[in-house]
Amino acid sequence: RGNEGPAIHSAERLQNRPGVCGLDNSGNSCYLNAVLQCLCSTVPLVEHLLHQDTSKCRVAEVFVRLLEQMWLGRSSSCAPVEARSVLCSILPQFNNYSQQDAQELLLFLLNAFHDDLRKVSVSGRSQEHNRKCAAESTIVSHLFEGRLSYVTLCMQCDHQAHSEQSFTVLSLPIPTHLIRCSIQDCLSLFFEQTVLTGGEQMLCSVCGLRRETAILTCLDKPPEILTLHLKRWVEKESLRYHFQIYIHVLETLDSVFVCFLVFCNVFLYFSYGLCLK
Repeated sequence: RGNEGPAIHSAERLQNRPGVCGLDNSGNSCYLNAVLQCLCSTVPLVEHLLHQDTSKCRVAEVFVRLLEQMWLGRSSSCAPVEARSVLCSILPQFNNYSQQDAQELLLFLLNAFHDDLRKVSVSGRSQEHNRKCAAESTIVSHLFEGRLSYVTLCMQCDHQAHSEQSFTVLSLPIPTHLIRCSIQDCLSLFFEQTVLTGGEQMLCSVCGLRRETAILTCLDKPPEILTLHLKRWVEKESLRYHFQIYIHVLETLDSVFVCFLVFCNVFLYFSYGLCLK
């Protein structure tokens, strides 16, 4: 996000190093390499982990050793053998040489980093204090976590209900009627007001009956780093397939979908990583 620029001095220090290192493909591991490259290019995360004691963190420690190779080493490429080995030991479905879901892998790694770092942050504290800090934030939640707000409106009595949901990755639908589209088109479709009718009607707490319901989604709390997942897979007649489409990715992205609660802030995102599957 461009309005604060966390760890600017750290970023400048890291940018003085090469930081450009390829990852060897060990057989259909491009999904793994793409995710690792995106995470290794996330400077605030890199800087934090390189200065954190992760000796007791299984996943984070392996990632830190890979970071040291990529950021501090002098090789033009390296093989993430250890990272893949640890990953396969935890998630057996990744223990083969077939293509896997990059989004699933990214979510696993972010959750693993968050859990590892949370354990480190509460080590040495009292048991009671640890219980109070069970949901303590980490660099992962600080950088990647955002919050959506939902407003549901009964079309019969105009009763409104409000709810919130945190997210790490925002899964965006793709306009199927377009041959070419942009990220803004996908965001517009995601935040478009929808009306539930027929069998999808929701139960209104005031009417006591299922009514046609309008749902409005807003970005209540934008994350420092906005991670988008484009839903290229669709289901049709019990079959699952993906469709080809040309998507224009801009270098910058204005968050024009911010909820009115925070409309006074101006947010600008800069693209720096892309995973293709």
